[in-house]
Amino acid sequence: MKEWTGIEIQHARQRLEQAAALVLGRMLFEFSRLDVALGLTLVWSGGGRRLDKLTKEVEELSFHKKLSFLEELVGAMYDGDHEARTFYDQWLADAHSIRLMRNELLHGRWGVEPIKDQVVNVVGLATSSNQRAKGYAISELERVLDQMERLQQRLSVLRKDWPV
Repeated sequence: MKEWTGIEIQHARQRLEQAAALVLGRMLFEFSRLDVALGLTLVWSGGGRRLDKLTKEVEELSFHKKLSFLEELVGAMYDGDHEARTFYDQWLADAHSIRLMRNELLHGRWGVEPIKDQVVNVVGLATSSNQRAKGYAISELERVLDQMERLQQRLSVLRKDWPV
């Protein structure tokens, strides 16, 4: 194993922090785009006949509650359509997974393990025995970002093929 100098560790730490900050910042943008796309899907449901009413309702909902609302709409509209339900159910499961990941990444605190070439997300209070840490290579965070981007693209396809 390589012996690291203090300056090499410092440079690696700075590089990792900058790379992680870039990817996490892009995640903020991508998740907000996904949230808006989901909200617009909901308010335009039923061909937009209840646009004003639904706008007031949906703008107050968290992402999680928007997903639940979409699930209800899909259940009512595509009860007998196995194909539509399968695609929506998979999208909803993936959206919940991304939601949970986003919550951990943005509500946890961050550290750097330069020798391991990882940034570390720690969830939970520092004095708690329930806190947990997970290390990420920058490429892993980039894959999560890619999943967020693809999730929005898939929602667009769902809206076109099976509107709610």
